[in-house]
Amino acid sequence: MAWNPAQYLKFAESRLRPAADLLARIAAAEPHGVYDLGCGAGNATLMLQERWPDAAITGIDDSAEMLARAAQNRNGITWRRQNLAEWTPEQPADLIYSNAALHWLPDHARLFPA
Repeated sequence: MAWNPAQYLKFAESRLRPAADLLARIAAAEPHGVYDLGCGAGNATLMLQERWPDAAITGIDDSAEMLARAAQNRNGITWRRQNLAEWTPEQPADLIYSNAALHWLPDHARLFPA
C-alpha cells in the first residue's frame, strides 16, 4: 500500500498524542541506540531525538514516500526502509520504540522475541 505523507500529516496532532503519552512512560535515562519502528513521516522520531539528543536514532519504515518526508525534517536521524517483520537492529538496541505499527504484523510470538 502506498502512503500519502500529506494526507497522513493532516491528522498529525491527533496521531502524536498517544505517541507522546507512550514516550512519557519510558524510563530510559540515556539510551545510546534508539530505533523507531514504523516511523512514518518521522514526527514521533523527532520527539525521540528531542528527548535523547545524544542517542543514535534510526527510523525504520516500509514506505519510501513516508521516509522521503521524514528525511526532510532534521539531520542526525538515520532513516531506513525495511519491512518491520524482517527487521533486526544493525547495532544493539537500548530502546525500541513503536507507537502504532507492530499490531499490524502477523506472528507476534516470533516477531517480539526477535
